Amino acid sequence: AFRIPLITVRGYEADDVIGTLASQAAERGLRSVIVSGDKDFYQLIGPNVVLLNPGRGGPAAVEETWVDESNAADRLGVSPRQVVDFLALVGDSSDNVPGVKGIGEKGAQKLLADYGDLDNILSHAAEVTGKRSREALLAQAENARLSRELVTIKRDVPVELDVGDLVLREPDRDAVIKLLSELEFFSLVKRLGGSSDGQGIDRAVEGDGAGQAPALSADPSALLPATADDWLALDDQPTAQVTIIDDPGQLPELVERLRAAPLVALDTETSSLEPHDAELIGLSLAASPTEVWYLPFAHRPPSGELAAPTPVRNLAPLDDFASASVAALLRDPAVRKAGHNIKYDWQVLQGAGVELGGVAWDSMLASFVLDPGRRSHAIDNLSLEHLGRAMRSYEDVAGKGKAQIPFAEVPIPVAAAYCGADSATVLALHDFFAPSLQSTAMEPLLREIEMPLVEVLTDMEWDGIAIDRALFARLGEELGADLRRLEAECARTAGCELNVNSPRQLATVLFEQHQLPVLKRTKTGPSTDADVLEQLAAMGHELPRLILEYRELQKLKSTYVDTLPERINPRTGRIHTSYSQTGAATGRLSSSEPNLQNIPIRTARGEAIRRGFIPRPGWVFLVADYSQIELRLMAHLSGDPAFIEAFRQGGDIHRQTAALIFNIPVEQVTPEMRARAKTINFATIYGQGPFALSRQLGISQEEARAFIARYFERFAGVRAYLDQQVRLAREQGYVETIFKRRRYVPEIRERNFNMRAYGERTAQNSPLQGSAADLIKLAMIHIHDGLAERSLQSRMLLQVHDELLFEGPPEEVDTMRELVCTEMEQVVELRVPLVVDIGVGKNWLEAKH
Repeated sequence: AFRIPLITVRGYEADDVIGTLASQAAERGLRSVIVSGDKDFYQLIGPNVVLLNPGRGGPAAVEETWVDESNAADRLGVSPRQVVDFLALVGDSSDNVPGVKGIGEKGAQKLLADYGDLDNILSHAAEVTGKRSREALLAQAENARLSRELVTIKRDVPVELDVGDLVLREPDRDAVIKLLSELEFFSLVKRLGGSSDGQGIDRAVEGDGAGQAPALSADPSALLPATADDWLALDDQPTAQVTIIDDPGQLPELVERLRAAPLVALDTETSSLEPHDAELIGLSLAASPTEVWYLPFAHRPPSGELAAPTPVRNLAPLDDFASASVAALLRDPAVRKAGHNIKYDWQVLQGAGVELGGVAWDSMLASFVLDPGRRSHAIDNLSLEHLGRAMRSYEDVAGKGKAQIPFAEVPIPVAAAYCGADSATVLALHDFFAPSLQSTAMEPLLREIEMPLVEVLTDMEWDGIAIDRALFARLGEELGADLRRLEAECARTAGCELNVNSPRQLATVLFEQHQLPVLKRTKTGPSTDADVLEQLAAMGHELPRLILEYRELQKLKSTYVDTLPERINPRTGRIHTSYSQTGAATGRLSSSEPNLQNIPIRTARGEAIRRGFIPRPGWVFLVADYSQIELRLMAHLSGDPAFIEAFRQGGDIHRQTAALIFNIPVEQVTPEMRARAKTINFATIYGQGPFALSRQLGISQEEARAFIARYFERFAGVRAYLDQQVRLAREQGYVETIFKRRRYVPEIRERNFNMRAYGERTAQNSPLQGSAADLIKLAMIHIHDGLAERSLQSRMLLQVHDELLFEGPPEEVDTMRELVCTEMEQVVELRVPLVVDIGVGKNWLEAKH
């Protein structure tokens, strides 16, 4: 698409082709630039060959750097001519280069400084002063020579440099836009003024012809972002005419037209992304993709100006009598409403005094049920891909960085076009998605589960939850003291001053000073990640154990103890998380800002955090938790008679499973047998093999393999079900939950073994996780309705996957216990009973226990 020359030589790696071409160019006196951050290429650096390390963005950003003979030694500590020998000594596990175990980067640098090259080092190996290095070189000389051969970039590949073939050419514009759309690089497509199907280039700028799409050229800067002015010049909005309603006298006619519409789309513009802090600046309403109105409520002249060039006229707030007809329309359940992420708009309107009614459709959720694996369901991306229309961004209309202005100061005509485009696009997407929702049978899932759940989550987020500030303050002080103690213990055990937060220093202390075995490497050296430290601690090494404990406490303090009090909203005195219905392809809800679904519970410190979540004064918490929901679903979906019978007998399913696996009576099952059965039960659900199971149980892979074989021998139906899901995924490309939610599994057709294995695990696990997610969503909807029907004060506050947390007055506990238990256990009829554990307490931990 970009018409960039592609050179391939069968049987040779790209590094060798690059090395050969660069060498040929150097011989002709041409200067070559190799764009790569790979250290292997340092061996090619010379008078006519330089490297451009492109760097990286993100929190740990690295600027691009030019590397030539003058600074080549800065990274590896050796000259370009010594790079091959350096790499041969240190090895590279990611490229299967063994190197000489026991010699690190510093050791290799010293050896090369003393002896010059690898051959000289090996010939004088017996004279090397360091005992460990000397013995390693004597024992692994052949490994060193093999490694040198592996890391040497060939410069004699049978390919001829033809400079004429490498001249930069004009890209194929249509092909580029089509490719970028397929890869979902929508921001790049937008910069080029195109659409996802490669045919919307003209449509993206259709209208009066004032704007032209930016042209592709040989200049890479053509792909840089256009300025806001450039984009404002484009006629990139849907073909709707947005009418500004700033006179109360216009409202009756507007309301009459909207009441006649089959579906009304709405979008709010506000002063904050946090609903409790958001002032309603403006509201757009659409009766069709071409009929849109904008209602300004809180626009103002730009800061520092007493008056705008055009007078700013706003309608009265929605809770004012003058705007009562619009408020009544928004409340009316008979007027069907639609939006994009309408949960946010619902809360904003709630803050403005209007309880939104009649919510029927959401384009974000429609996109999600049709394509749950999609990376983004943002409205501008959906518009670009499905409608062929580029939409203006918030920065386009309000500016960005220090130059950004509050939306209230955006001129009303600009705000109207921007906000109105969202409402128009929602209805356009409604028309676009309707056939797919019907043909894939996803419409009932959207209508019966996802859309009713929006109201439930809106109320949960709006209510929020309280925490005990004083308890969190005490926890913070205790954790701070424990961290200081652990830092001192780490330094004492290490035998030197130690920055526990420095992976590089930890690697030096663990693997060079303490000579612990290197289990895994990264690009910068030996890894000190949790997996490595856990393995080293299991070998009996004290320092890795202390570092793990330090990291665990540090995470608790920084992620929860210090952060959660900062998330208390000053207006409400409570924490308001945000639930996403589109965050997981399985359909599970995810929580953010802050995430309240990952509060740890397996340690005393983690439990203490849950103790800090408290109900309103005088009220109590009620916690309801599905018992082993995914295992019960496995029994139901697989139909395995032994598994079903184990659940029907009641009692401890893991003891029942252990009795079947070990072929002994239940009363003879030991705690160790039960623990192993529990691990195998869940390992089955998550598609783990002998390697993972052996790590969890602390046994050999052969023993793990035998356990798995015995498990599937007793539960043959489970094995048959898992195999069936893999077959279905291969045949139709997706698997389904009980409620027909689809999980597409393209990885299952990959040639790469690891990707294919991931696809198989996904096919086996998704129906279980997805069905569990659907069950609790449906139960939440029924309980929410039950609370309203009974006029109870109690309310649902949190969902943590299989667990629901409520708060209410003590006198409603018995009613709540009956309501919640009934709705959760009877939400759907399975082959095995659904069981819910319920607890009540004065904090989350007490209720959970």
